[in-house]
Amino acid sequence: MITAIKKEIVRLLCSDKNNISITFVGSSKNKKIDEISDIDVVVVCKTLTKKYYEEQIKILRSINKNLYSSKFENIYINNTFGPMKFNKNGNLVIHLMIYDLKTHKKHVIESPFTCLDWSLNKASYGLDLKSIYPIVNIQINDFRNSRRSFSDYDFEFKEKKLSFREYKFRSNSSYSQVKKYKSIEKIDLIEFMSHVVKFSIFNLCKFISNENKLFTNEEVYKILPEFKKFESLKNKLDRTKSDISLLNENEIKKEFKDFLVFFNNYLTKMEKEHEPNVFYFIRHSKTLLNDGSFLGIGRNPDIKRKINKYRKEEILNLNISRYFSSPLKRSENTIKQITNRYTLSKNLLEINYGKVEGMKLNEVNKKFPHIVKSWAKEKDVKFPNGENLNDVKNRLMIFIKKNMKNIPFIAFTHQVLIRVALCEAIGLPLNKSFKINIEHEKPYGFFILNKNIKTTLSRKEIYKIYKHD
Repeated sequence: MITAIKKEIVRLLCSDKNNISITFVGSSKNKKIDEISDIDVVVVCKTLTKKYYEEQIKILRSINKNLYSSKFENIYINNTFGPMKFNKNGNLVIHLMIYDLKTHKKHVIESPFTCLDWSLNKASYGLDLKSIYPIVNIQINDFRNSRRSFSDYDFEFKEKKLSFREYKFRSNSSYSQVKKYKSIEKIDLIEFMSHVVKFSIFNLCKFISNENKLFTNEEVYKILPEFKKFESLKNKLDRTKSDISLLNENEIKKEFKDFLVFFNNYLTKMEKEHEPNVFYFIRHSKTLLNDGSFLGIGRNPDIKRKINKYRKEEILNLNISRYFSSPLKRSENTIKQITNRYTLSKNLLEINYGKVEGMKLNEVNKKFPHIVKSWAKEKDVKFPNGENLNDVKNRLMIFIKKNMKNIPFIAFTHQVLIRVALCEAIGLPLNKSFKINIEHEKPYGFFILNKNIKTTLSRKEIYKIYKHD
């Protein structure tokens, strides 16, 4: 039944050429119709207007009744954003979430947990969500600062109300998303607690492993053995494993409170442990050859000015005594303004552009067209007589592994190496690294967790330096 209904939803929605992506998300993928609360569908359109929006809702209400009448009386369209459930009164609930390109990008930045889950689903029509706008891995500060974060859950449970958003149209083309609250009823409370326990643990697994995937129970408790004691709570709240109508509300709320306290303590401990173990990569000061040409190791210009006094103060205030530098003049003459005690490392060198050194992109296209064609196919091609990004990544990881005992440290280096480090930390493919803009003289913080490299940058800071078409 679910498959037939989904096909009908796609058929109806894809008739509007304004829609560029239709993706089914949530729990309906591998479950029977009686095991789910609703069918969640995410639509991304080119342009969002009130007229278009109302037409999409209207068209879904016209779903062929023969497809659902054996189980449901009517279609109910839930057009809110958030965990609101309307699985009552014998309705087939379709949770329709529509974004234009602008609001989709905003949602990716503000709601990483939700968007990473959604990105695991292939589009049923048009573009996959992650190809519209890249969704970077979970960062440590997401647990406190993002939408649907642990802080949000804790607040809503204490206040006994659920937050959701819905569109408010001021005119046909002017709109905003308005945040609202709804009192939590018992059925909402069970759904809410189940969601929080399940996805809080999953999101921790994603963060620690640096992977965005669906984890098996075995994988979860291998990564987070401390959370095994909450497995019984998770099962009690799962409507497919337990009769939730028989749950004692006070007892289950107490168990859930224990989970919230435990999770918060675990998170706080993790935050405190990484704080003294941060190391920094800093791009050298500007040179006269930072002119848009490929500047690697083949030319060795000096810096054109002293380090900015505010940046110098920022670096000194990090209170770190171990320093490293690339042996290139532009890097070494930047670090000398901070300290005379440093160690040189060839692993911190800029990428070797080989025969492309000194060229601009149009020249590379003329003399080495295969390179530009390979980039268009998202291949990590080696520069003639030079390196590729994976070579830089290997050097980077050798440097970090060799200096684990020297953390915390500051290393003065180059743009490509820092781009590669950030790609590793945020889960961005190396072939997208050229879209990251690395400022001169700015410290970029990193730390190691479970042998994976992480960054101290917030999600908003990451997207500020990432340039996407």
